Amino acid sequence: MPLKGFSIRRLALFAVLLLATPLHAQATACASVPKHDPIPAEEAYDHGKYDSAENLYVQALLQKPNDLALSVALIQALLREDKVADAAVRANSLVAGNPHSAAALTALAEVQLRQGQPWLTVQTLDSAAVADPCYARQHLIRSRVFRIDSMYASERKELQAAYEIDPSDSDIGHAWRQTVTPANDIEGTEKALATMSNLDADLREKAMASVNSMLPLLWENSQTCKSAPITAPVTIPLTPTFQDAKHINGYRLDVQLAQGKAKLQVDTAASGLYITRTLAEANGFQHLSGMPPGTVHADSVRIGPLEFRDCMVGVSDEPFPDKSDGFIGTDIFAPYWITLNYPAAKLELAPLPVAAAHEAGAIPGDRYIAPEMRDYSPVYHKLQYLMVPVVLDKKERRLFVLDTGMRVSTMTSDVAHSISKTKINFTNSVQTVSGSTMQMYRDGFDFQFAGLALDNQSHILEFDPAIIDQNAKLEVAGLLGFDMLHALVLHIDYRDGLVKFDASGPNQPTAVQAQIASAATTVPGVSEAACEQYANQNTDLPINTMIEASVSGGLDSGHLKPGEAIFLKAVRGWQGDGCNLSAGAAIYGHVVAATTAKSSSGSQLAVVFDHGDCAGRAKKNITFRVIGLVAPPQDRKSFHDAMPTELAGGGRDISHVAASMGLKDDENLNPGGPPHTVHPGIVADLPSIKLIPEGGPECSVLLTSTDRSVRLGGGTEFILTMQAAP
Repeated sequence: MPLKGFSIRRLALFAVLLLATPLHAQATACASVPKHDPIPAEEAYDHGKYDSAENLYVQALLQKPNDLALSVALIQALLREDKVADAAVRANSLVAGNPHSAAALTALAEVQLRQGQPWLTVQTLDSAAVADPCYARQHLIRSRVFRIDSMYASERKELQAAYEIDPSDSDIGHAWRQTVTPANDIEGTEKALATMSNLDADLREKAMASVNSMLPLLWENSQTCKSAPITAPVTIPLTPTFQDAKHINGYRLDVQLAQGKAKLQVDTAASGLYITRTLAEANGFQHLSGMPPGTVHADSVRIGPLEFRDCMVGVSDEPFPDKSDGFIGTDIFAPYWITLNYPAAKLELAPLPVAAAHEAGAIPGDRYIAPEMRDYSPVYHKLQYLMVPVVLDKKERRLFVLDTGMRVSTMTSDVAHSISKTKINFTNSVQTVSGSTMQMYRDGFDFQFAGLALDNQSHILEFDPAIIDQNAKLEVAGLLGFDMLHALVLHIDYRDGLVKFDASGPNQPTAVQAQIASAATTVPGVSEAACEQYANQNTDLPINTMIEASVSGGLDSGHLKPGEAIFLKAVRGWQGDGCNLSAGAAIYGHVVAATTAKSSSGSQLAVVFDHGDCAGRAKKNITFRVIGLVAPPQDRKSFHDAMPTELAGGGRDISHVAASMGLKDDENLNPGGPPHTVHPGIVADLPSIKLIPEGGPECSVLLTSTDRSVRLGGGTEFILTMQAAP
């Protein structure tokens, strides 16, 4: 908004006089929609009374059930009320009956956008444009897609086209006034100032202040603080926080406030600064008139060598988890090229690449992909949220929010059920730090995004991101949390909606998948053999049917070759059909494949155990199945003594959000599942290793590691069964 006592239009008028043509003159090929007297439902909608509008449209449709315009307007009212599911049912039905109607197709596109599927929105809008390029709302909805896609010049162009066709549409008029009008005023003022070298300095300063106050309307940037440009890279250390003696669960940044330092958790889904009320009061931060509730004003804060001024700071009356002082959203660094280098524990900031000459200036233009960012991936950007298109299990694409402040990745129940083959016992109950329970999906999911493939991701939390949906007016499928992102270097360009993930720096993007893939389905250099899967491959198995066998001297994929013999020793006696194993009996196997991290698929070890020293018959041919792995005794309690209770170190906190939600995972052999059972694929107290039964060639068990090699120390215990494939 312009400053009091000064109208930016005074200078914009000079600009118009200087130009031979209007700033956004455009040859209009479409006739304008004639004005009409609004019906009661339209009046209710225009005044923001959407529930009344819905009721009035329903009543009107009872009188005119085939009225297309009324049906479209009802869908718009339902979306305003956040009744997205109801709107979707009506929109799909409307298109089924009117497949070539621009109005019906645009209504469906609007629903698809709210459902978090902008790629489908564009396809549907293209069909609507073919049906009627002069239907105003298809330009409006396309402008919304351009907005979240960092195509700000294209957004304004579409809004201008929509407004010229139908200025009486209240949604179009509001969007045009919020975006195109300030852009015209800013452009006019800048051109006027450029020609008025003798303009009073005070008036020039006020004009520029007014320009700066309107810029946030033109792009997705929270602008919670003002900061100065930088001309050289800046590096700021990050401090890791630990969930236990070994595992990092986040990184904090030192922020210098008026009365001392605060340690704030770095969060890619937060906005600006968010601290405790106690800390705000200690620093004298006050709520100012006109500021949103729950916020205070800070004149200045320092982060490393940088100063941030005139900050709007969020405050919480509740304490943060782990005695944290609060959160800092990475969007506070939006004017810079951001690198979150987690492996090196540092935040790197650099000047953003200079945009092409025709895109330079105060008004944001379309996304600019600089030569040095050619391998970056576009993401959608709304408010502080960076939303990444993720392909799940190679069949469905949905939006996920980057959220390094969330310790564990999440997914909505609807999305998980739509792609999972698990139909019963879908989740495990996991205790939170507050004593309540949350649900973890029992299935593993494949995630593909931004050139990465993270397969068989387990420990996905059932979570409803309703607050994000409400704020962004886009439904998201979940959050990519710290568990997926901590091994990466995250490169972020908020201005252009671009991200890149790698693990070894900007010159080695292909190393990411090898370093962070949680599991793989093949081993390089080894031909794949057909493997009939066990009928109960994902079924929990009773502990009393398990064989416990330990590694004697240790195994290391860096020192093993395919075909090399290996063996285990039974920890205690076991009796089964056709074979009784005594304590200390040998179980024989061989290496199928072994690689180190130099491989394109990461360090892997595939092994088969196929013989055992049964009582009365040495080295009997038996098919063993490996379903789990437990760390050596020095790293945890005895496997036998611990089952089925927790192993080492008690519950470990693996997730939190600002609302102090905590999650505990007791690392038993079936976390949250039925007692006295083992879940196939369990790995206890070996955080860098993943296990897939029958995941390797020749129906072998596949072990993968994010370390240079798969290393199993002496005493590591395999959990096996004698259940053979049918």
